[in-house]
Amino acid sequence: MSTQPHPAPAATSPATMRRNFRLGVANGVLFTLGEAMLSANVVLALLVRELGGSLVLVGLLPALQTGGYLLPQLLVGGRIQGMAAKLPLYRRAAVARVVAYLVLLAAIFGADMFSPSVSLWLIVASFSIFNLGGGTSTLAFQDVVAKVIPPRQRGSFFGTRQLLGGLLTFLIVGPLARWLLNDNAPLGFPNNYGVLATLGLLGIGSGLLSFALIDEPVQAQPGARLRVIEGLRRAPAIIREHANYRWFIISRILTRVGQIAEPFYMVYATEALGLPTSAAGLFLAVRAITGALSNLLWGRVSDRSGNRRLVVLSGMLLVLPPVLALAGPIVATRLGMGSGGLMLAIGLVFLASGAANDGSNMAANTYLLEIAPDDERPTYMGLANTLLGAATFVPVLGGWLVERAGFFATFTVGLVFALLGLLASSRLGQGDAER
Repeated sequence: MSTQPHPAPAATSPATMRRNFRLGVANGVLFTLGEAMLSANVVLALLVRELGGSLVLVGLLPALQTGGYLLPQLLVGGRIQGMAAKLPLYRRAAVARVVAYLVLLAAIFGADMFSPSVSLWLIVASFSIFNLGGGTSTLAFQDVVAKVIPPRQRGSFFGTRQLLGGLLTFLIVGPLARWLLNDNAPLGFPNNYGVLATLGLLGIGSGLLSFALIDEPVQAQPGARLRVIEGLRRAPAIIREHANYRWFIISRILTRVGQIAEPFYMVYATEALGLPTSAAGLFLAVRAITGALSNLLWGRVSDRSGNRRLVVLSGMLLVLPPVLALAGPIVATRLGMGSGGLMLAIGLVFLASGAANDGSNMAANTYLLEIAPDDERPTYMGLANTLLGAATFVPVLGGWLVERAGFFATFTVGLVFALLGLLASSRLGQGDAER
C-alpha cells in the first residue's frame, strides 16, 4: 500500500494548475464569507436565543455544522474511492445544499409569522440538511485538492483561502452584523437576520460554483469501490497498522472535546456579563481578523517546517480560549475596568479562538492529506472524519453542562481536554512530504 506524497499529475499544465489554485482559493474565500454571515457560534446562536431556544439547542448548532460534515463520510468514502472523477458528486451535492439554504432563509424571514417552535425546528432541519450535503461532498473536495495542489503548496493554498476569507469577514461581516443587530438598526427582527442570511447564500453559492469549475484530472487507477460494510471491516486494520493516523485521530477527538465551550462564549458575554448583543459584530470581526492574519504564520509553518509542527503549534494555541474565558473577566472586575474591561477580556477569547481554529483547521487538512495513501485516500479520510464527527456533538453536552453547573465548569472541562489533545499530538510522527 503506497504512502508516497501525492503530486499533481504530470499531464496537468502549469496554466491549468494556476487556474485550479485560483478557483480553489475563490471557493474558500467566498464560502468563508458566506458562512460567517450566519455564524453558528455567534449570529445563529443569538437568533436561536431570540426565538426562545435553549442553551442545549445553541450547543447543537455547531455540532450539526461540524457533525454534518464529518459523520456521513465513512458511509460514502468507499463509493467515492472507486470514482475516477469526484467533481460530479460535488456538483450534485452543491445543488442540494443551495436548496436547503433557501428553506433556512424562508424560515428566518418567516419567524414573525410562524410560532417560535416551528421557526426553530425549520431552521435546525434545513441547517442540518445543508451540512449533511457538505459531508457528502467533502471527500470529493479533499480528493480533488490532493490531485490538483502539490503537497508543498497545500499550506499556502489553505492559508490563502483562510487569510483572504478572514480579512473579508473582518472588513464586511463584522461591521455589517454589528450594524444590523444593534438596538437602533434600520431593520427589525427577523429581517435583520434574514438580510445576513441572504448575503450568506450569495457567498456560499458563489463559492460552490467556483470549485465546481475546477479542471479535475481523471484518476488513471482509482481505488477499489467498497461497500459500507467492507469499509467498516477495513477500519480496525487501518487504525491498528498506521500509528500516525491513529494518534492523529486521538489528538483531534480530544481537541474537539476541548472546544466544548466555543458556542457559549458569546452567550456568556451577553447573559452572564451583561454585554450588549451588538457586541457580536465586534467579536466576530476580532475572531475573523486574527484568524485571517494567523494564516500568514500557519501557511509558512506548513510549507517550511512541516504539518506535524503545525498540528502541535495550533494545539498549543487551542488551550488559550478557555484559559482567557476563565481568568479574563475576573481580572477585569478586580481591576475595576468596568464594561470596557469585560469587552477586552472577551475580545481576547475570540482573538485566541480565531487564530487557534484557523491553525487547527489547516493542520487537519494538510496532515491527513499527507499521510493517507493515494489508492485509499477517501476511505482513510472518511473513517477519520466520521470518528471525529462523533466528538462534534460534545457542545450539546456543553449546553447541558452550562445549565447544570455553569459557565466556569464548562470552560474548565474544555481546558482539560485541550491539554490532553496537545499531549496526544506530541506523539505524531512526520508526514510523508517531510521525510
